[in-house]
Amino acid sequence: MTTPIKMPQLSDTMTEGVVVSWEKSIGDTIKRGDIVATVETDKAIMDVEVFSKGFLSGPLAPEGEVLPVGAVMGHVVKTAEEVVQGEFVAEAPPADPGHSVAGDEETVVTDHGGPRPPARAPIGAPRGGPPAARPAHGATPYARALAGAYGVDLSGVRGSGPSGAVLAADVEASRGAASAGAGFGVLGIEDADLATPGVGRAMTGIEAATARSMQAGWTMPTFRVSVGIRLASLKRAAKGAKVGLTVAIARACALAMGKHAKMNAAWQPGGLILERSNVDVGIAVAADGGLVVPVLRDAESASLADLTTSWKDLVSRARKRRLKPEEWAHPTFMVSNMGMLGVDWFDAIPTPGTSAIVAISRPDAEGAAPFTVTADHRVNNGADVAMWLQTLKGLIEAPDAWLAPAGPAIPPGDWDYDVVVVGGGPGGQDCARDLAQNGMKVAMVNDAPLPGGECLWRGCIPSKAWRGAADKLKDRADDARLGVFGTTSGTLDWASLEDERRRILEARGEMAAKADKGMKIAAIQGFGSFVDEHTLAIHTGGNSDERHRRLAPGLEDAPRTVTFGCAVVATGAPPFVPPIPGARERIGLDGGVHTSDTIWWLPAAPKRVAVVGGGAIGCEMAQMFHDFGAEVVLLEMQERLLAEVEPEVARELAAVLDAQERMRVLTSVAVSGVSGTPGAMTVTWQAGGDHKGGAEASADCDLVLVATGKRPVLEGLGLGNAGIASDRGVIVADARCRTSVPHIFAVGDVIGGLMLAHTAGEQGRVAAATILGEDRTYDQAVDTGVIFTRPQAAFAGLSKAQAEDAGLEVSEIKVPLKLDAQAMIHGEEHGLVKLVAENRSRRIVGVHLLADHADTLVSGAALMVSAGLTLDQVGSTIFPHPTTTELFGDLARRLDARLTRSAKRAAARAAKR
Repeated sequence: MTTPIKMPQLSDTMTEGVVVSWEKSIGDTIKRGDIVATVETDKAIMDVEVFSKGFLSGPLAPEGEVLPVGAVMGHVVKTAEEVVQGEFVAEAPPADPGHSVAGDEETVVTDHGGPRPPARAPIGAPRGGPPAARPAHGATPYARALAGAYGVDLSGVRGSGPSGAVLAADVEASRGAASAGAGFGVLGIEDADLATPGVGRAMTGIEAATARSMQAGWTMPTFRVSVGIRLASLKRAAKGAKVGLTVAIARACALAMGKHAKMNAAWQPGGLILERSNVDVGIAVAADGGLVVPVLRDAESASLADLTTSWKDLVSRARKRRLKPEEWAHPTFMVSNMGMLGVDWFDAIPTPGTSAIVAISRPDAEGAAPFTVTADHRVNNGADVAMWLQTLKGLIEAPDAWLAPAGPAIPPGDWDYDVVVVGGGPGGQDCARDLAQNGMKVAMVNDAPLPGGECLWRGCIPSKAWRGAADKLKDRADDARLGVFGTTSGTLDWASLEDERRRILEARGEMAAKADKGMKIAAIQGFGSFVDEHTLAIHTGGNSDERHRRLAPGLEDAPRTVTFGCAVVATGAPPFVPPIPGARERIGLDGGVHTSDTIWWLPAAPKRVAVVGGGAIGCEMAQMFHDFGAEVVLLEMQERLLAEVEPEVARELAAVLDAQERMRVLTSVAVSGVSGTPGAMTVTWQAGGDHKGGAEASADCDLVLVATGKRPVLEGLGLGNAGIASDRGVIVADARCRTSVPHIFAVGDVIGGLMLAHTAGEQGRVAAATILGEDRTYDQAVDTGVIFTRPQAAFAGLSKAQAEDAGLEVSEIKVPLKLDAQAMIHGEEHGLVKLVAENRSRRIVGVHLLADHADTLVSGAALMVSAGLTLDQVGSTIFPHPTTTELFGDLARRLDARLTRSAKRAAARAAKR
């Protein structure tokens, strides 16, 4: 019995191969799995493995013979007696079952299995090349092979076969006709027109493959966008992480596509766009005989260690042309780096199956390397590529957040403390506790006797005590609506409220101090200032720094120093008072002007209040004083309140506030002066906001609350002594909360961004994890917030505008609270719930609420966003009835159905084209 050894089809596009070598000789014993020969495709040299046992028998195809796929190369026989020598005669491969040819007739095949191309090209047709893609109206395998050889795009060819299928004659007739994606035939250029005098040699397989690929790429409607990117930081970080620069660039490209997914898409015949979540980066490598493009798979998700190992192996075998087909086929994006060869600028051509390639040239005199993207204009426009390049530039020039090793960050040394945390608010406390729980020797320097920071003593907790009292008063006034009488009004006892508020604060502060002591955190009262990058001076009294004198008068003035392996700056940010004439000099009980730091010692509830600033603090305080019975005017310089909140939520909340009987809400006004004494203050403003120049107006009040945001105070911290960089008033920190000094971290308000207590706490935990050697980062895109007005405004994740600014294609859906049964029952019908989801993945990227219990509802929203839940997952969740949470499931199902309908309509329109 004889088993033929055939030329294998090692890839979808392979039509023939060259016998490179025989690894066994005629008469050798063969067992299952033996490698008997190597063959060369247009891309690589591959092993031929057999799965029969016996003896190798001739006739064997001589080395160097070109054979079509399926042709017999040799034989395996059962016994030694059956072995033959003989002269080799090439045998044609078996007829393709997908088509038959009888004279000029063809049998049309419309199956979707992708039949093999014919063994022989027709007389006069160019040889080689993959078959053309099957058009929607069908084509014979023979026609597809011709189209592939000629470079004709079948989607634009009118077929004369059954049901409009394309026949070979149609392909011949189409040559010279205009058709997207065709080869030189589009221009009416024949091979004879391109003839050059002289005797040419046959192209090698890799040269022919490159020629076909480049000719197909040439037909794309492309454009180019270039930007200079400095590689120095990436080289440093890659070296520290033991990752090659090529792998680091591939990862950065993939991460940038996470924000700009269209760069990873591709055009398909028939007017379709193929979207892909996996980023497979093809990277050009010089090999024997030409250029090979091995593909680094899953560059967006595989570990850097795995990518590095894979790339070393791919390059080693690529240079010998020993790659397997799956290792070079179907990249989704391509990179070509000729800068390493000293090239100043070059043009790279994308190939079918990708929509873009980036060409990297040699850095200029200032260290910026030109990154030039050539992109398929059918998939991406100039803005798409420009935004992707800017994202890539940010990733490459600031790589520590995603590339530098996470830790451990404590350098060796005989330190007084492993870590010193400067600041005892939520960020500092959470960081110190996580470190102490993991065995670190930690000191926490705090400017007050008890920890807690602004959140406990001057912000979150005291304001919610006032909010609680205001809610009780408001509820009493609403009781009669449900038939509850006798409690339709309430009376506020200010002294009782303040006693209870202070009791809560002191109890929580003492509880926190006991917990820190139990964890063996060394609590030191004072102010920290860096002496150098491993030494902190702790000031326990007044010194030359006005900040210290103002906040800690009367403490002793003898500083002590401690050394540390790592440090964490968590000093927060005090209220900012703009240069309003008469404001700064009147801050405090004796002056009649207050901030969120000084408002907590009022002897009685005020009757008339002017609030300057319509952010979270301003809106909360304005409504609370109103609910306590005061007349309130709320003044905001911008066009709307709550710039940090989703626009529609902010507009509806502003309308609710302005509708309250004793409150005026004025936007686009500029406060021009504050005068008077406590109980007899006057605030003056002009219409026009930033531009001023409008009509002047004023209001009399008992006190003025300035709530115009917060700004860190960096003076006195000695940042320069430690080499810690700052920019525009905040400390520069990456996603792992590392500053410019690798072993010094910063968290919370002092680094800007969302100045929220829970944000600081999360960043403190991220810094601790990084110091401990764990890979953890902070992502503002999944952060949350609540404005404690009534109704409450809350968010988790991104608004539609923020998502689009980040390069995401999203849709949103909303429902008014007045449709919810629970809201109707409780008379809480002001507000809405809004979902924002990514169109392609259906991942929920944002939830925005205006509701009386948004502080509770947003917790579920936070889980949706942080876990990356999809519309289907949330829509199939069983929410209890009757609850407002049901709206989440309802919105998810409705938006999922809407996106599904849109996708079907788009597919139908594409099919008609």
